[in-house]
Amino acid sequence: MTDLAALVDELDRASSTWLDPRADDSATLRQLLPTAASLWPTAWDRTGPGDAVVLFPLLYTKRPQITTASFHHLIDAACEAQRGGGRVLLVSVPTSRHGPDPKAGHAVRRIAQVFAAHGLPVSASGDVSELTGAAHLVARACTMGCTRRAVDVPDLLTAAAADALGATAVVLNHGLVPGRNLHTLPLIAPLSRLHDPGNPFAEPPPEAKKPPAGSDALWSSAFTLALTGAADPSQDRQAYVAALGRRTGPLWHQLRRDQLTGHYAAPAPNEPLRIRADDHPLGSPVNVPLFGAPAISDSTRLLVAAAALAGPVTLVIDDLTPRFSYRTYPVGEARARYQRLAADHGGQARFLTDLPDLHDRIENALGTLTHGALRTAAGPRSSRRRGALTGYDAVHLAVMGVCCTTGTEPGATVAVKPANLGQLRVFTALGPPAWLLTCTGTGDIATGELHVPAHWITRTPGVHL
Repeated sequence: MTDLAALVDELDRASSTWLDPRADDSATLRQLLPTAASLWPTAWDRTGPGDAVVLFPLLYTKRPQITTASFHHLIDAACEAQRGGGRVLLVSVPTSRHGPDPKAGHAVRRIAQVFAAHGLPVSASGDVSELTGAAHLVARACTMGCTRRAVDVPDLLTAAAADALGATAVVLNHGLVPGRNLHTLPLIAPLSRLHDPGNPFAEPPPEAKKPPAGSDALWSSAFTLALTGAADPSQDRQAYVAALGRRTGPLWHQLRRDQLTGHYAAPAPNEPLRIRADDHPLGSPVNVPLFGAPAISDSTRLLVAAAALAGPVTLVIDDLTPRFSYRTYPVGEARARYQRLAADHGGQARFLTDLPDLHDRIENALGTLTHGALRTAAGPRSSRRRGALTGYDAVHLAVMGVCCTTGTEPGATVAVKPANLGQLRVFTALGPPAWLLTCTGTGDIATGELHVPAHWITRTPGVHL
């Protein structure tokens, strides 16, 4: 076995474990991994009072419906609330300019009744527009102009509902992105992140990441219902999938009979492109650390294009973690794709597996980054009552730490997606602090509307974008 193959095997074995949530925040990731468990111990469940009212916002455009994603998320929220001695309060939140549906309140009450009839602590308050004094606020929010409408409207209305109903926590249901209002409230992140759009009991596609990296819905819901405790979803899968079908199958069929299910709950974000790079001097080099997925996503292409506008780009590709995150990983094809992407923007691509001291760098990251840093990077998921952080989270953070600090000089600029800013902030322990560049919005950066930092124009004579 080569050194690289041995490293991949070591990290793969460490990934399919649960980290002890009781560990001190000062413990390093290297100290956490030997005490990690392949089966979640019941003693690690964090039970007891604390979450009296867990708000579950159901976003909608025409009428509230349960999607396959929100089906699993609501089951998870109910279990988490029950462990905290509380209940889930379902509220529908309109997101379109047409405003609330007059029948929305009836729909969410019926959804709550079906979940409650199947033994889950779910009740409903109706539509957010039905709350005392909220009708005018909802009408104004739905019709106002926003630069980030898909984020700002749900964020504002959900936070208003949480305040009015005295919620002790808010569930980040599918489609809800915390903005400036929700960031101030306690949040609960669902465990599942991968869903079939039509069948909640479908197996994940072969090209998807393996859990716990991908967190398929069947394993996640079986885990939150305590039908399995395994961090490796292949362990006794047939038994717990069958048990999950018996437990939640009748619930889904009842929702379908009552015509309460649908494929889509909210429109995809449609925001103008905006580059944020407050400290980056236009024309200076930009490093773009990327997870080397087999296929390059639109959001990744957008980030690279934005970085290329800011200056010469270097893509730093984590081609190590994907080798144990997917069932199969086409190393050569993936490498060629990222080399072409870099060349298309006049840049270069570097790959972690080409580093001669990669093992030492990862060991340094594992021995430097702490449990507290991992909790910060993971966000709300780290405070779950059952199933918080895994060995994969620790390994992935360490590897990305190497990726983000490789070749980064003091005062350099690093381009990341907004969702990964929390990770980047904890990497100051591994290397010099870097300037940040992010890009939000959707569309074509070459032909669409683009907002750029003002100092790129006002402080750089002779340069025009």
